[in-house]
Amino acid sequence: MKKNHLNRTTNSMNIFFMELTSEDAADFSNFCRMSPSDFKFLLHKIKFMIEKQQTRLRMPIPAKIRMAITLRYLATGDSYKSLHYLFKVSTPAISLIIPEVCKAINSVLKDQMKLPQIPAEWLTIEEGFRRKFRRCVGAIDGEAYCN
Repeated sequence: MKKNHLNRTTNSMNIFFMELTSEDAADFSNFCRMSPSDFKFLLHKIKFMIEKQQTRLRMPIPAKIRMAITLRYLATGDSYKSLHYLFKVSTPAISLIIPEVCKAINSVLKDQMKLPQIPAEWLTIEEGFRRKFRRCVGAIDGEAYCN
């Protein structure tokens, strides 16, 4: 085990998360791109899907940390290695956590998210952007995507 993982315990992860949530709500929202209340709501919905059992060999990474890792990845596009240093979770574990949490979020929120179903709907969205922003086809979290 690497040295920076030796001091990782459930208690240290809970302290990290407590520090994160005790900060100003705007700071938390900037970190996770989600308000603390939305984070709690979503965590309540997916916790049973992403929680792991404790074994004699290891302590599981708490569900709230698993979700925070995923949201930070989705918000910033940080590399797994960067997330590894931030959360003190191994890169291989992160590579399993992110797809699992994304799948859980998708399964819980799929009825609340509307995505275009046919190419014509995508083109309508693109046309709306193109009228205001030349060569722009859409935006996510305030970031424009241009061709």
